[in-house]
Amino acid sequence: MKAYRLSPKCSQVIFLIGLSSALVACVNLKTVSDFSATSLKGIQNFEQLDYTFQDHCVDRCEHEAVQRFEFSRSLDCDCGLYLKADSVMLAMYQTIGGYFEALGKLSQNELTEYSTDAMVTSLTAEQLGPLTIDSNLATAYSTISNLMLRATTDFYRRRKIAAYIEEANEPIQVLLDAFQKTTRTNLKGELRFKKERLYAYYMDMKMNNTLQSDYEKGKAATDYYQAMEEIQKKELRMDLFADALLEIAEGHQELYDRRDKLVAKDLALAMLGYSGQVKILVSEFNKLNQ
Repeated sequence: MKAYRLSPKCSQVIFLIGLSSALVACVNLKTVSDFSATSLKGIQNFEQLDYTFQDHCVDRCEHEAVQRFEFSRSLDCDCGLYLKADSVMLAMYQTIGGYFEALGKLSQNELTEYSTDAMVTSLTAEQLGPLTIDSNLATAYSTISNLMLRATTDFYRRRKIAAYIEEANEPIQVLLDAFQKTTRTNLKGELRFKKERLYAYYMDMKMNNTLQSDYEKGKAATDYYQAMEEIQKKELRMDLFADALLEIAEGHQELYDRRDKLVAKDLALAMLGYSGQVKILVSEFNKLNQ
């Protein structure tokens, strides 16, 4: 059988086509990497929310002590369930953040080094004070945790990154949805109680003529509005954080929907849109901390 040899010119053309395809793939995987990095920054704003379920419990406990004119060396506040609720929030934060950190590394063909220490906490369906953990959330947490632990080997590096995105999408959507709703509804809801307590406290002083001089009245009004402004800042932080989680969820869904076409140019443009929106929300969030 006669063997055919390509001409040097044909070989060069084939080489350039292959190089071009490789560059397109790298550009789009860089898009996945950039989206993962931006998502991680948005998720890390959790650490700057400046309010926890335990904070709410202690605030309420202190308020009740003040109303009773009670003085003690240390308050005995029953905040066990609220501490557990905070541990659930922390577990969701670590798991979601760990997932996007791993996604970024895998998109750069790097082996992940996710610490198993973050996987110590397990979630079970139960009621924890202001939080309800259902079986769907517990399963999603377990699935992502196991996926990340498996990704610490070279298993996923040898496969298309689409496999990682495909397996993770459903549970990560559940976690992101639960995380944003818990922040916007449950945690922010505790701040509404705090606002009502403050209003009732200062109105009680006014109605009972506790404030005698104009100076006392003016000082009380100033204190009230300063406290309300700080609460409103916390509320806005929570809304911006939750909005970023929604954008991240939509961006990941886009990756999942096009997982078999990660080298498509229009995907790169779409992901830039999601990344850009997350960056805007992160910027607005950070301005509140200045």
